[in-house]
Amino acid sequence: MTTTTTTWGLALLVGLLLINGTAARESDYCYSYESYPYVSMATKTAYQFAHGKARLQPVPSCTPIQIWILARHGTRYPDSADIGRLVSLSKLRDQILYNHETRGHGRMCDQDLQRLRNWRPNPNMIEFNADLLTEQGNEDMRLFAKRLQSYFPELLRTNLYSVSYQSFKFRSTATQRTQASMEAFMEGLFGRVNVIPPEAIPNPDNLLRAYKQCPAWLRGSDINDDETSEKFKFVSGPEYQNLLNNVSSRLGFAYAIHNDSIQLMYDMCRYDKAWNIAELSPWCSVFSKQELMILEYTEDLEEYYKSGPGREVNSKLGCPLLNDMFDHFKNLERGNFNNEPRGIFYFAHSTTLLNLLSSLDIRKDTTPLLSHNYHSMERRRFKTSEIDAFASNLVAVFYRCSELQPNKVMFFLNEQPVYLDGCSVGLCDWEYLKGRFGHEADKCNLDYCYNVASSSFSILQVVYSTIGLVLSMRFLGAL
Repeated sequence: MTTTTTTWGLALLVGLLLINGTAARESDYCYSYESYPYVSMATKTAYQFAHGKARLQPVPSCTPIQIWILARHGTRYPDSADIGRLVSLSKLRDQILYNHETRGHGRMCDQDLQRLRNWRPNPNMIEFNADLLTEQGNEDMRLFAKRLQSYFPELLRTNLYSVSYQSFKFRSTATQRTQASMEAFMEGLFGRVNVIPPEAIPNPDNLLRAYKQCPAWLRGSDINDDETSEKFKFVSGPEYQNLLNNVSSRLGFAYAIHNDSIQLMYDMCRYDKAWNIAELSPWCSVFSKQELMILEYTEDLEEYYKSGPGREVNSKLGCPLLNDMFDHFKNLERGNFNNEPRGIFYFAHSTTLLNLLSSLDIRKDTTPLLSHNYHSMERRRFKTSEIDAFASNLVAVFYRCSELQPNKVMFFLNEQPVYLDGCSVGLCDWEYLKGRFGHEADKCNLDYCYNVASSSFSILQVVYSTIGLVLSMRFLGAL
């Protein structure tokens, strides 16, 4: 009788557990308990996780006399289309909770589920704020400016009331996020904004948005949507398809959810983290570390060909800024100090920065990023989490040296020395740089943008397009 009662009691307990789903599922892991969560989120990485801290040593017999900077804007809100889609994640969240709590499916741990249950869209993520700089973006720029002052006090520490318009040059693109980034940087540098009037923004802007004026670039900017693209092939390949299946199962779905949902959850994960760097995003908990690395590589593939060294046009589009930098440094070389500012500061966009890095062969891999070499490219140099995070920047400092020492230029990418071939941990002889990049800088123009041979279209595509146009004209003429 006792045995029967005990057996009946155990069966009842198991039944109750199955009803509430506790025994019907097991969690993969618990993101809430991760000591070192993965924070490398490709182009939406918070600058806090991308920048280093320069440890400068004096350059013997040399003095820094000018600093030249190109910075991407700081952390922003999504665009208007993405805001609507991200807010709609509340419905997907409710379905995930239903899968776990009612159906007994899914493998998220209780702590992560509770975070997901408590999640609400950021109240500032509204149409009015689309694409605008966030407060974290402002803070990143202010702190970046202050750190630069500590690195180069002889150039950037100055009395607010002694600053002349000739001392510094500021310019941004015609967007709120770049203009606000510039103002936050000024505030960090001088203690308040609008100390120095920025340069007027030309239209078209062939310096900071050269790619926008380039048909050859624009024709290939959607290259990753083509079925022959490396990104498309990677998404169709085994690593990414396993991710789709694993995440779908972890969330309690009996089928593979659509990739659009994966991307929305990933975007919310990284926006949340970029806006609140000290907090864990519940949407990051739906992915394992390995899956976050696969998503990171997917975006690296996209940017590698869209804006990086994967297309020749991208390195060519960096030449207007390269030319600008070299022109300023050549003036200093000639001794024309009076007409040169101590600091030149440009604030632009992801593509602008990646184009310039491509022109200088910075972070260029000897092996191209491809759909089938993900595992061998784990230590790739082109990693947007490190080179194209929010507020990422390239800094070049010109050093005037004694007659016995050639002039120098030192490069920093996100406040870390650049390991450029032919230079010593970021410190390059100016003569070497002129020999290596001077020709490209001097002959820079946008003529190739209108040259069919330089575009992303093949000659065969042009022929087919021409034939189609002729046939269409004949058909219309016959009507």
